[in-house]
Amino acid sequence: MAFRNNNPGNIRYNPKIRGVIGRSPDGFSMFANKWSGLAAMRRLLVNYIDRGYNTLTKIINRYAPAEDRNKPAAYIAFVAQKSKLDPNQVLKAEDVEKILAPMVRMETGKDLAPGDLFISKHLDKIPLIGAALFLVIANKFK
Repeated sequence: MAFRNNNPGNIRYNPKIRGVIGRSPDGFSMFANKWSGLAAMRRLLVNYIDRGYNTLTKIINRYAPAEDRNKPAAYIAFVAQKSKLDPNQVLKAEDVEKILAPMVRMETGKDLAPGDLFISKHLDKIPLIGAALFLVIANKFK
């Protein structure tokens, strides 16, 4: 479902999310491409850190709560192991780059393709027409 919605982070729908183009029947955000979905996930996680959810434990308990049938303890352990970050270490915005890929793996069961993080990180910095061209070129090298 996450990849069909181009939402590798399984972000719940919110019309205020930059890049969202719709709502799936099960309540998740839909994006035009996976890089827009990753960029939204990155912004969300940086926002969490800015609002005081600044450890893996705090981030994941908010992002994937047990009430939504997640297993936060296993999720935290997996992301900590893959990112080599302590679960209770205070994170900075730049640490989000270390946790994106393992979080996507937990959300989807699949690894990101090489270059996905780079493309999604720079997507917001490219003017709209340039972004469309950038995505066409990037798709040719998948």
